[in-house]
Amino acid sequence: MKNKTIFKNALVAVAFFAAGTVTMSCSDWDDHYDAETAVVGSAKSTIWENLSSNSNLSQFADLMKKAGYDAVLNTSQTYTVWAPLNGTFDYDVLSAVGNDKLLKEFVQNHIARNNFPASGNVDETISMLNEKVFSFEGAGSYYMGGVSVAQPNVASNNGVIHTLNGKLDFRSNIFESLEAGTFAIDSICNYIHSYDVLQLNEEKSIQGPVVNGQITYLDSVFDDYNSLCARYAWINREDSNYTMIVPTNAAWEKAVKTIAPLYNYVDGLVFVESPSSSAGVSRNVAADLPNGAAYWRDSLIYHNIMSGLFFNNNLFDNTGLNKIESGGKPGGDSLVNTMGRIMYPEDANALFEGTTVVRRSNGNFVVTDDSLRLHPWTVWNPIINIECEHSSYQATTAAGTLNTHYITAGTQNPAVPGSVSNAGYIEMRASSNSSSPEVNFYLPNIRSTTYVIYAVFVPANITSVYETNILPNNVRVQLGYNNANGSVHNPTTLGTFSNDPTKVDTVCFGEFTFPVCYYGTSYYPYLRIRSAVSAADAGKYDRNWRMDRIFLVPKDLDEYMKAHPDYKYTYETTWAGGSPMIIFF
Repeated sequence: MKNKTIFKNALVAVAFFAAGTVTMSCSDWDDHYDAETAVVGSAKSTIWENLSSNSNLSQFADLMKKAGYDAVLNTSQTYTVWAPLNGTFDYDVLSAVGNDKLLKEFVQNHIARNNFPASGNVDETISMLNEKVFSFEGAGSYYMGGVSVAQPNVASNNGVIHTLNGKLDFRSNIFESLEAGTFAIDSICNYIHSYDVLQLNEEKSIQGPVVNGQITYLDSVFDDYNSLCARYAWINREDSNYTMIVPTNAAWEKAVKTIAPLYNYVDGLVFVESPSSSAGVSRNVAADLPNGAAYWRDSLIYHNIMSGLFFNNNLFDNTGLNKIESGGKPGGDSLVNTMGRIMYPEDANALFEGTTVVRRSNGNFVVTDDSLRLHPWTVWNPIINIECEHSSYQATTAAGTLNTHYITAGTQNPAVPGSVSNAGYIEMRASSNSSSPEVNFYLPNIRSTTYVIYAVFVPANITSVYETNILPNNVRVQLGYNNANGSVHNPTTLGTFSNDPTKVDTVCFGEFTFPVCYYGTSYYPYLRIRSAVSAADAGKYDRNWRMDRIFLVPKDLDEYMKAHPDYKYTYETTWAGGSPMIIFF
């Protein structure tokens, strides 16, 4: 259902002048037009008067009147009208359609504001009242939108008429195509249109007399505003060029069922404030989700479906989409959707399998078969990356001092293979020869799914060729999280792990399934990393440890990458812990 909201306190009405209309003098007309206009006598009459008195345009005039444009074309507002001659268009069909459809798809499709005479060489791009764009061109013989002009320059005191040998085709844009009824796409259509509002465009509307102290309009122009278009893609604008992947009802339902388990929110969470094994838990804090768990779950399910559907055809390798055919491949090295996600050929090609491509006035309307072929990790279940040097990820420290170091290719010890992401890492130094330094890291945007957890260790000689006797670390790893009912679970020990100190080493901490979803909230589970070096092991391990990053890989992606070693995938981090960054796999 559309929410029809007018954002100005105005009375919208169709008013008619009781007296004669304001006219322009012949000298005024000559200021606008070449002296060689075809019908100079008509310049004393309005566009409407000239249309209604021309027997060859009676069908067009009848439809103008039906839509209420007899009054509009009888004002002092300047218009250019391209009027199809009788018998050159489907008059009987148009006479039977509703006024809203008639107005948008025919009447406003043949009228533009301002003067556009045909004289000499013409090469104009014209935006019509319904914002559709046509080419007006020629030299002696003229064409509008590919339709030949029968008689140019029928001068009027409020504009000009060009008669046509046929009507101008109405080409729906992507947004308008959602309601065409050609495909079974009610699910996405209803969802998108639930965000519709109508806004009165006072600049484009023609004011009439003031009635009872309120403005009336002879021609009231409304703009359809949709906040989803503002967020994802301006598919309702004629000056845009997008490709929209449109899931059928079956594909939409499959996507909902796939995504829903990832967003298992609970109404109330109890989270640990300042977690630390040494200092103890300072206190537990209860918190409720605004509007409730069901609202969050539904909102995030639909948001994640929408996030993967739109591409700007003018950017990057997306330009290949301008030529894509049904079931074809987009070409190029990658696609980038409007939310910044990069898809390399394997994923990009799969997305267009089994699709039907329909060219629209502002891009491509690409309808799927019964499946939306998106790997979950490309949009709604990506890798979670924690750059350890960002303080926003650091919940608490204990039994040591945390230092942040930055590194470049020039300062890295060439004898140490591997690289440090984002050019930074932390060093946790023990406060004494017997202490066990620890850091608790927040884990943002965790979904209710299974992750394989990795950490990247940095050796002590990463920047120095003079460091000797480089020892591995030995750390105990625990995970603090919420139970399925939202209560705090005592930290679960994932195990004790060591690294290879001869390189920048990625260590797997195993896998874990989170019972609840935290995505988009300000509540986080945490990962505790604590040096586990006994007095007897003091010469075997280094209790000071260094870490580049922690990343959690959805289990299905982890398995897929191991089975497909050449698979190319990227993800980006957008949490407040740092600026957006692309990580390549």
